[in-house]
Amino acid sequence: MPEQDQTQNKTSDYKFSPAANFLRKNPLLACGLAVSPAVLYANTLENAIILSMFMTALTFLSLTISSFIPRKIVYTSRVILYTLIGALMFVPIYILFSKIMPEKTVSMGIIAPLLITNPFIVSRSELQFFRESKGKMFADILTTLAGYDIAVIIIGFIRELLSTGGIGGQLYGIKYTFSGIGFPFGGFIIVGLLAAAVRLISRFFRRKTK
Repeated sequence: MPEQDQTQNKTSDYKFSPAANFLRKNPLLACGLAVSPAVLYANTLENAIILSMFMTALTFLSLTISSFIPRKIVYTSRVILYTLIGALMFVPIYILFSKIMPEKTVSMGIIAPLLITNPFIVSRSELQFFRESKGKMFADILTTLAGYDIAVIIIGFIRELLSTGGIGGQLYGIKYTFSGIGFPFGGFIIVGLLAAAVRLISRFFRRKTK
């Protein structure tokens, strides 16, 4: 069976659910997508907001343009094209962010270009978004990215609060802080705990609906 057909069969049973993209199928906490940028960079609320804005802008524009690539093209070639489009979209977005917030954009370092090959562009495009009608695709992309952004912002808020005792330099009199939470290993701990919480909440609501 051709590679392209395998992809189509693999995704034929996908159903769009806006609510699931926020909780049960949250791309970061339930599916584990694009964990590294969140762990490495979202150690403060400000960093988390910047990461979510950059990720959303780059991914949405890249997927919008990529959705017009004919599916007759070989699957492997399409994935390469998606990445190239992501790289092209990266340039104007990075320039824009550099003008608005130069220091913070530079502080992203290697994290920013790594977003070009994030799973939403490289794999989810074929396995999820491009299997839908255009209207449903845009709604799915936006709710999926919103689910990711909310998770990243919550992670950044918790990490900054627990590691410094405050947000944005404003301290709140927290007696015990854990500076390690601001480091990558601390990020993995917070992501793991939140992922477990999301699973418990999802199970609770699933039982309530039965």
